[in-house]
Amino acid sequence: MDKYEDYKIKHINEDFQVTEVSLMPSFISKGKRKFTYIWLQKSGFTTFEALEQIKLFFKLSFEDVCSQGLKDEDAITEQLISIKKILKEKDIIVFNKKHKFKNQFSKIKFVMGHGENPIKERALHGNVFKIVVRNLNSTIADNLSNYVHKHKQFYFINYYDNQRFGMPGGPYNTHLIGKAIVENNWKQAYEQLKITNNITQSAEIKIKDVSDYKKIFEVINPKKVSFFVSAYNSFLWNTKASLLVKKNAKSKKFVFKNVGQLYLPTNPVFQCPHICEAGGFELITENFLAKPKPNKRNLLVATNVYTHDLEPDELHKNRKKITLSFYLPTGSYATMIIKQIFINLKNQ
Repeated sequence: MDKYEDYKIKHINEDFQVTEVSLMPSFISKGKRKFTYIWLQKSGFTTFEALEQIKLFFKLSFEDVCSQGLKDEDAITEQLISIKKILKEKDIIVFNKKHKFKNQFSKIKFVMGHGENPIKERALHGNVFKIVVRNLNSTIADNLSNYVHKHKQFYFINYYDNQRFGMPGGPYNTHLIGKAIVENNWKQAYEQLKITNNITQSAEIKIKDVSDYKKIFEVINPKKVSFFVSAYNSFLWNTKASLLVKKNAKSKKFVFKNVGQLYLPTNPVFQCPHICEAGGFELITENFLAKPKPNKRNLLVATNVYTHDLEPDELHKNRKKITLSFYLPTGSYATMIIKQIFINLKNQ
């Protein structure tokens, strides 16, 4: 029997397209031009990996290459990047040629302009998504299309999704790395990092005593180390947000794979606080110590969801596919809105 949980997204990278809506920096045509602002398209690489490619290719340091947001690898994504170098056309051609592989690529599509300052993290309006949902039988596909048409203005609980806690295929333990860092337990942080098989050769040093575990993280991109702490913050926020939903609305607990058990409202009309504030931490990269910093974000997010191109799924026999398009503010997860749409669809 077909189930609503049988749907597939990200079956191929082309199925999941993300375009940043960036807060543009100030451009200058002459004078003290230090930075080139590029529009980067990538697939098969995380933003961290793409930044590392740019850093190595142009022989720069970690702080010379900046992004406003983080984009997944199992998608085709486009985003703004600043590079502390005035790029020439031949540099771009060679970079694009070097970083094009069979199923992966990092491509500088064009130069947006030049300026005096790097772009800032999280200085981002949001992202536009175009997502193909596959492996639907005709009834579920029609029900999904009708539901989205009827509920085009859609509210959802703004939980962090599993991308925040690990890489596709797992393990989903980035929050555990972050928790150990916050607790200044660098040995435990290293043990969790080892599980991910994500330690570069430059980060592998001979461990002689406890202090060496911290040194391993000191040679990793500091933005990546900060991301681990942010992942722990995300876990704390999800926990607090779930309790708020339980307290303020008629709700039910649902299992979100690689995220945990979280409450969702069971009625289409409900009231909850618009903002949730949870305890959190900020990593001070100068001394690699974490200090408390509350994590405050929207509990509820509203957007317009559009559905189009309901047609046969060429990758799944006797199945349909449909495309969903919508905009989300920065920090919201497209996969989470799709999960909640299907939960509502199943329980209506």
